[in-house]
Amino acid sequence: MGGKEGEKIKASPSALDFCRNTKNEDIHSCLFKDELVNVSDDGKTIGELKIEIEKVSYSGELVLLVHANSQGKVDGVPTGTALTAYIRQDLSVIEQHHQEYVKVPNHELEKVTTMKRDEEENVFIINTQITHGADTRSYAYTYPLDEVEGLVTEGNNIVLQRLLAKQEVQEFDDLDFISIDVESGNLFPCKYTSLPERLQKVDTKKIPVLGIERTVLSEKELPCTWQSFFMDDGHLTMRVQVGSPYVVVVDTIPQHIDRDDYEQKPIFTKKPLNWEEDAELTSMFLERKEALKADHFTYLREHPDVQALLADFMQFVLLRKPDNIVEFAGEFFSSFSSTLPETSSYKHS
Repeated sequence: MGGKEGEKIKASPSALDFCRNTKNEDIHSCLFKDELVNVSDDGKTIGELKIEIEKVSYSGELVLLVHANSQGKVDGVPTGTALTAYIRQDLSVIEQHHQEYVKVPNHELEKVTTMKRDEEENVFIINTQITHGADTRSYAYTYPLDEVEGLVTEGNNIVLQRLLAKQEVQEFDDLDFISIDVESGNLFPCKYTSLPERLQKVDTKKIPVLGIERTVLSEKELPCTWQSFFMDDGHLTMRVQVGSPYVVVVDTIPQHIDRDDYEQKPIFTKKPLNWEEDAELTSMFLERKEALKADHFTYLREHPDVQALLADFMQFVLLRKPDNIVEFAGEFFSSFSSTLPETSSYKHS
């Protein structure tokens, strides 16, 4: 069983309330793509980051599908991540797959983590496999669902930050969530702090952006901190991990989403259609009808066995006069199958 010994790490009540009170219109306004580039400290583009959130059906339930992929080269070494996550409206994770790799020659490193919620067993399962060269290590942990309430992963963090960036009140320092170290299995606090609004230069323009700092605390190691900046419609414009040699930024201003219009759809009134009174539609109908008839007749000419088979069937029907024509037809045509057992066509005579 995973988890830290002693006092249990829990999400703050305000953080849980934020997730539970997320509205459908708030979620809908997060359904868009972000495309950014990775830039080194000397200003060179070394990779790209693509993020997309959409609604899909998962086991009959309408949920959020989060896709995030990054790839590039750091000091000439290919690196990348691939993330797929299924998230409920309350931001709880149903399933997540996360792959990370660093392709150092002869010392390739790959880390694959799978998380899944099992509501029948009331548990949350995490499996991680780390391959470093020829060495492979595996970790598996299982948690009761109530222990991971308010859990933030790479998947629902993307949705959460888009929602936070769109809040009217930009102070959310009391939103404390939890995170999991997939190697040790321990739970740690995950804190979100608002940063002062600033101007960010994109192309030749400066746009106002809101900053959000995410900090994952640790028992032994230094905290991991990311600073992300967003437009007021939730578009990510910059992200940097403290201590990292590169920054992720947009190179063009994302298309703005109007919060008042995001869910409005065009309404088309139903108009009566009487094609027989429309000369153009009537002509199209007759042309299509003749084309289909010609195609059908051509097929029948090329396959005379069709008419022979149907004539044989009609003769059998008229001779036997079965009470159940459907069953009789099934038995008749099943005799031509090479996989079904032979049956007598006289059964329903």
